[in-house]
Amino acid sequence: MTDKEKLVAKFGLILENGKWYSKKENAHPHLIFTDKYFQKTDLLGLVCRINKLCFAKVKYFRQNIDRFEPLKYDMENGFIKTGLWDVNFFRHKASGLIIDLRYLQTITVYEDFVKLCEKLDIDGITKPLCESHEKNYR
Repeated sequence: MTDKEKLVAKFGLILENGKWYSKKENAHPHLIFTDKYFQKTDLLGLVCRINKLCFAKVKYFRQNIDRFEPLKYDMENGFIKTGLWDVNFFRHKASGLIIDLRYLQTITVYEDFVKLCEKLDIDGITKPLCESHEKNYR
């Protein structure tokens, strides 16, 4: 099973008429992305789309993914390393800061995201967020 297939299974996505939907019990189907997007984008792009992250965040993590470690939380073992398809948190390797993907959803002001990026750049290695991201921020 590919990582994309694992991601689809994890979120219980259903392909109908060229579109991927999330169908949860007692809820209307929710469009996640088109099959064309699914086929042409990378795994990180899919994870970010499912988690409703804007393009500036996608671009930042694409540029700096080697500076982060994907994690999930296990009740018995705490935070554990996982594959990108199963990520719920990112650990910034240099600082140890753990970032919840749900927290990233709450950042809707561009300047607040820039502050987070600057905090993560304390090691001087992370590629800084450039001004061109602002036009891609929601």
